[in-house]
Amino acid sequence: MGKVSIAILGAIIGGFAAVAAVVFWFGWGMPGNGQAVHVDPTRADYVDLLLTVATIFLGAVGLAVTVGALVIGLVALKTLREIKDEAASEAKDAAAGKIKETMENDLDPKVDQKVREIMPLALSVVLADDDHREEILKALARTGALDAAVGRTIERINSGGPVMDPQDVVEGGDQD
Repeated sequence: MGKVSIAILGAIIGGFAAVAAVVFWFGWGMPGNGQAVHVDPTRADYVDLLLTVATIFLGAVGLAVTVGALVIGLVALKTLREIKDEAASEAKDAAAGKIKETMENDLDPKVDQKVREIMPLALSVVLADDDHREEILKALARTGALDAAVGRTIERINSGGPVMDPQDVVEGGDQD
């Protein structure tokens, strides 16, 4: 907004300077400067004045049109930039949605089917090897995945009876 204000102020100052230059150029200076007290204006003086006023008017209209075109251009540029950014964002979202849909509908069922077909045989082969069995058990023990199972086994060994797991309690059952 500041640049537009500076342009408008510059146009106003430029207009006054143009009027002063035209008055000086045509020799219309002060009335007492080398002129008779009363001189009848000639037809050429009226034509000069009319052309000067028309030139100033056309200059003002041209300036207004130029400033308006600049403002419209800036708004259009900003709007196009926003449209471009929005379109890019929408394209990303659409591509992500299509990729997700393709993975869910096409890729996941095929991968699940292949895993279900191959996994039992692969697990049997891996668990048959003593080295792999020890590595798997060590990894499960380090991560704490076996803590609950080991705790239930120790409790069963110590108490000698069924384990009292809160998830196994049946309402109205014989666990009391």
